[in-house]
Amino acid sequence: MDSVKSSLAKAELIAVYVGYVLRYVYPLLLLPFYGRTLGPAGYGIVLAGMSLSNTIWRFVNFGFPTVGGRDTVHARDSAERAAILSSQMTGRLLLSIPTAILGLGAVALSPALSAHPMLGCTTVLLGLLAAFNLGWYFTSTGRATRCIVIEIVGFITSLGLIFLFVHQPSDLSRVFPLLLISSVTQSALAYGSIRREFSGWFSSIRAGIDLIRRSKVIFIYTGTSVLLITASTYILSVFAPASEVSAFGVAERLVSVGLSLTAPAAQVLVPKVTYLVGVDPAKANRLAHRISALFLCGAIAAVACTMLLADWVVPLVFGKGFQHSIAVLKVFVLVLPLSIINQVLGLYFLIPRHRDGLLARAGVASAVVNILVAIPLASHWGAMGMVGARLLGELTLLTALLIYMIRSRLIGELFATSDTVLSLRPREEA
Repeated sequence: MDSVKSSLAKAELIAVYVGYVLRYVYPLLLLPFYGRTLGPAGYGIVLAGMSLSNTIWRFVNFGFPTVGGRDTVHARDSAERAAILSSQMTGRLLLSIPTAILGLGAVALSPALSAHPMLGCTTVLLGLLAAFNLGWYFTSTGRATRCIVIEIVGFITSLGLIFLFVHQPSDLSRVFPLLLISSVTQSALAYGSIRREFSGWFSSIRAGIDLIRRSKVIFIYTGTSVLLITASTYILSVFAPASEVSAFGVAERLVSVGLSLTAPAAQVLVPKVTYLVGVDPAKANRLAHRISALFLCGAIAAVACTMLLADWVVPLVFGKGFQHSIAVLKVFVLVLPLSIINQVLGLYFLIPRHRDGLLARAGVASAVVNILVAIPLASHWGAMGMVGARLLGELTLLTALLIYMIRSRLIGELFATSDTVLSLRPREEA
């Protein structure tokens, strides 16, 4: 199956976005439910747990989906795809062991999570299981629709369990075990549907280590920016009370919904752009330009709507205990257009051209800024301090990407749409 043909890419993209529309009904239902049922303090603990779970998921992923999708697109037969699957399983398993230990340590370090040890341990398990998600494989082999159906089944399961068993603040400890049940259901359906495509569940340890080595540069880019983004709420829970965690977490979740809307396009279009770069660079550039224009316009519209509607929508949805989230959200939403630009530069321009070294250096620069400013700002100004750290991190990443592209003479190709892009390409890095 050729998953990069134009017609197929459009069909898969439509299928993925239909799934995403249904998918985001799920958090839109649960966000106000958690806020009103658990209260600001209880919801702050849930948000801290979700942040830690997502951080574990991102770390164990280690750039594997991007590398796996890129390899699968160019696989010649089912045997090569089976080898890719097995090495992906082994790579994730190798990283799961140290990550689980660090995750349990993170639970003990956070006052909010250590007060509920069972909830904290389940959070770690949920993050580890999520890291073995097969969405990258379904989309890169042209089966995004199947992936969406499985995820919708999981969301319906978790939604029903949450509404059935969580009714008051004392039910806080049930939230993550119920989410874990839903995640197990999704994994069983996904792996059961492709069990015959494995030649063996795990590859050799050497193949897993080789995958880690090949993925490390992409992880440095995505793992030092996105990983710190997902960890922000957890980091805040170490230095600030639950009320500040709740204020920041609500804003972070809403902005994350906006950023996550770019994920379906990335799943389908990054392999397509990668393919076109090799056969038709001008067409690849034109597609990347259309994607960036669409997403940036959407981000600007989201910023305008937030400024106009936040004062009315947040109290209506979450209740009167979340007024502090309004000011935090109005500043935090400025992250949206900056992050969109960074994603477009990385996913649709540099990664398809295998300029992973540029991404690694830019990611490290962004991570250093985030680490240096997040802890002192969060300690002194709570939620608003963490928002400031996030903005500085995104600005640093954008500045670093542009500087490296100028120095590498890639900036001209960024704006090229004709066949002259071939003459603009710099020499490959040694």
